[in-house]
Amino acid sequence: MRILGNWLQGRRQRVCVLGKFSEWIEVLSGVPQGSILGPFLFLIFIKDLESGMVSHILKFADDVKIFENAVEVMDRNHLERDLDVIVDWTENWQIRMNTAKNVK
Repeated sequence: MRILGNWLQGRRQRVCVLGKFSEWIEVLSGVPQGSILGPFLFLIFIKDLESGMVSHILKFADDVKIFENAVEVMDRNHLERDLDVIVDWTENWQIRMNTAKNVK
């Protein structure tokens, strides 16, 4: 595991907009993107996300979807409670969700 720890430590990043680069800053958290291990590490990181949920959940790389066949009011209540579980989880881990994605 030392090799994995070494890979995660001492990371830096910068942003490029219209050909102009920001200064390098040290990255203290998050999963490295653009790597083979990144999606795998993210799945490990979010393994407790579905704890206590009753809705169906799909996880792939950095994407999570929950769904339920909401026929009765109780089904809708379960889905709403599970959405609250996800929001609480993201707040605890200080992760922002991209809610602007269009679902087709």
